Amino acid sequence: MSNNNNTTKDDSQLTTRYRLIIKQIDNDKEVWNSSITRLRAILLIMLVVFISGFGMFALFAWTPLHYILPGYLKNETRVQIVDNAIRLDSLTRQMELRQLYMENIARILNDEITIDSIALDEVTAANLDSVKKWTPDILSKSSPESEAFAQEYEKDERFNLTMLPTPNEGLLFHIPLSGNIVKTFNPQQGAYGIEIQAARNAAVSAVLDGAIIAITHTIAHGYVIIVQHNNNFASIYRNIGESLRQVGDKVTAGERIALAGTTENNTILFELWHTGIAVDPLTYIAF
Repeated sequence: MSNNNNTTKDDSQLTTRYRLIIKQIDNDKEVWNSSITRLRAILLIMLVVFISGFGMFALFAWTPLHYILPGYLKNETRVQIVDNAIRLDSLTRQMELRQLYMENIARILNDEITIDSIALDEVTAANLDSVKKWTPDILSKSSPESEAFAQEYEKDERFNLTMLPTPNEGLLFHIPLSGNIVKTFNPQQGAYGIEIQAARNAAVSAVLDGAIIAITHTIAHGYVIIVQHNNNFASIYRNIGESLRQVGDKVTAGERIALAGTTENNTILFELWHTGIAVDPLTYIAF
């Protein structure tokens, strides 16, 4: 009998209605009121907890926020992140090397780098010393073994129509500028190119198809443009008055890339290099 009384008492407490009233403190004016039972309040709290929990679950399950949870990354995602980090490091290294390359070119053009300022090991220093003693117009005498090999090679290839390609095979050079040549190629005296008399604002053209890799300004030679071509050729145009192209632009043979100065007595210094060695432009270009 007592158990029934306790159950009836508990049920009456759950169904007992309570009134919630919200009043202003200043004037004791009632703003909102509502009646609610204890059972309804418990159900309402459970509903709020359920909705909040489901919302948090959906937020982390169906949005990118789940990546911040420890141990939630998939193997594919982790591999992709590592691969992207490696690629970024490689690209950064390539950009640094390219920047150093361009800075070295600018220093060479400005005569700011000397061989004595570079730290060299004994082998490299010995090789540089041997290069200094070599001049393009003076060839050392070949050894007996070399002469024997050359004779044997000529004997075997006498009737062979196959010929070794020459550096300028298939290349048609265009004149860089119309004008009189006032100074010829003379590397022994530091003239690694030719000087061409140019009229005021004369057009300077690319001698071959290629891409502009550097445009700089020096005190000695004004604006300088370097164009990289096929077959390891590179052309350098010095004493330029105005550049018509930018670094990275592709150019074709005969295309205008710059203008000479605005004075009457302009001379454009043109250099042609092949595999890092200055060559006489007059042997490749018919002015």
